[in-house]
Amino acid sequence: MRVKWSVVKPLRISVLDDHSLIQLAMKTRLSREADFAVVGIYANSRDMFALMPAVAPDLLIMDYVLADTEMDGLHLLGLIRRRFPGLCILVSSSTEKPSLVNLMLNGGANGFFGKSEDAELLIDAVRNVAAGETYVSPALQHALGRSPGLYIPQDGERIEDGQQLLDHAALSPREREVLRCCLDGMSVSQIARKFQRSTKTISGQKQSAYRKLGICTDAELFKLQSSLVVNTP
Repeated sequence: MRVKWSVVKPLRISVLDDHSLIQLAMKTRLSREADFAVVGIYANSRDMFALMPAVAPDLLIMDYVLADTEMDGLHLLGLIRRRFPGLCILVSSSTEKPSLVNLMLNGGANGFFGKSEDAELLIDAVRNVAAGETYVSPALQHALGRSPGLYIPQDGERIEDGQQLLDHAALSPREREVLRCCLDGMSVSQIARKFQRSTKTISGQKQSAYRKLGICTDAELFKLQSSLVVNTP
């Protein structure tokens, strides 16, 4: 997703965040760029879905965690991606964990901006994402231990049985075996019996695989798997 913009035809940006100070700070900083135009500020997803089609932004900066009455960030991201398939999406959050970054990128985000980052980096993030690149701060890239994001499926493509996770280049053959069993719902002790290895060995291989994928728990593994599956219409 690459957008062409200029001072004559500015990049059209909308912001979804339920904190008024964050809204003001983003609008103030973004508006200082001659080739940017802030065309919408929304405090909730209901207003965003109702009003955003009329202003047709090129890029949305969305907060990952909104009010308790809102759906969770991953599902909201998926819904936005389905309704606005050509929209560039930059996720912003105060929760800056590699596992969350992976979920967002593989769920359809084009970049991730941590709220602890310098405000000037927001401009870099917006420009990179609008130019068709993936933005993740250098510090988070280091924490991920690799370039940001796994493969993001294209429209109409379907990945079955978590195979894309198992094909990740950093995984060893035994780590792939363990992950496949985890995706099948097997416990560490069941996997140990299956391969006639100790539970300590299996647990170590499982945790090593999780680190390489930027996740920490079984729940995150299944979320990552589901975010990589795109149903054919």
